[in-house]
Amino acid sequence: MVSVVMPVYNAEKYLREAIQSILTQNYSNLEMIIVNDGSTDNSKNIILSFEDPRLRYFENPENWGIVRTRNRALAEATGEYVAVLDSDDVALPDKLRFQVEFMENNPEFELCGSYFKTIDGNGHILKNVKFPSNDGDARSMLLVHNCFCHSTIVMRSRLAKEFKYKSGFDLVEDYELWYRISQVGKIINLPVHTTYYRVHGNNISTNKNRQMFNKADRINGEILRDLEISYTPEEFEIHSKFQHYQFSYFADPQKIDRLEQWMIRLMDEIKKKNLYNETVIYRVLAKKWIVICKKTGHYRRILFNRIITRHPMEYIATFYKKIKKSI
Repeated sequence: MVSVVMPVYNAEKYLREAIQSILTQNYSNLEMIIVNDGSTDNSKNIILSFEDPRLRYFENPENWGIVRTRNRALAEATGEYVAVLDSDDVALPDKLRFQVEFMENNPEFELCGSYFKTIDGNGHILKNVKFPSNDGDARSMLLVHNCFCHSTIVMRSRLAKEFKYKSGFDLVEDYELWYRISQVGKIINLPVHTTYYRVHGNNISTNKNRQMFNKADRINGEILRDLEISYTPEEFEIHSKFQHYQFSYFADPQKIDRLEQWMIRLMDEIKKKNLYNETVIYRVLAKKWIVICKKTGHYRRILFNRIITRHPMEYIATFYKKIKKSI
């Protein structure tokens, strides 16, 4: 019923725990597909030490990279559904049972993620993360922020194999795929924690932020074009720097002024479509605006701006939450 796919590259430190978390699920109708992407550490021996017939092992002849490796794993999947777990994360015991049951009972949904908990390198829980738990809110947030944790995902195998991860989007291949899926079917995060997502110094996204931002810019461009929102090169630069919290760029007061103008126009254009939850999008944009103003010393602009007039109560609520977290 479920093919759990896991790409592996030099993952020996956390790999055994990740594999065990799948093979000990309270749901047994699964296969686990592991593709070793040219690891040079002890990953291969760890994988082969498991004597579970549900585990299928494949090995790339050399390091192919994450997108090509994920797609090889998809190609080998035989299940009705594809679940993802990265090699340093942990699936909680009822993850697959919860998600398969939902997908079986809701055939209009093509993909479901879930809430999750972040953990550090020693397994200590850092925080609980809750992303939108209905289709409309999830599709809305995806316009301005990736709202799915990769290791929580279960998707229909048919669509996953058809769409695949897109070449050239390494490091943000998940965000790009979720966005495309959201354009053809319903998506959701189940309101239950199913996964521990590990945050540590060896995360790909931690080591390669600059590359990740460049690839995310391509997604931002695709989204704006799909929304039929025209933009100048300067507006796109402002949009991208804003999305990625590039604080130094907004130290100039004129850039903050331009950002405010762009945010107002962006919200106006999205509202015209009448397809998305404007409030969900507004919360994300307001939070980023508050953080950028604080980090760049534009304190007055936090409370004196045109953005606040769009949804005053939402803005104040967002501001209060950031104050509680010391922004």
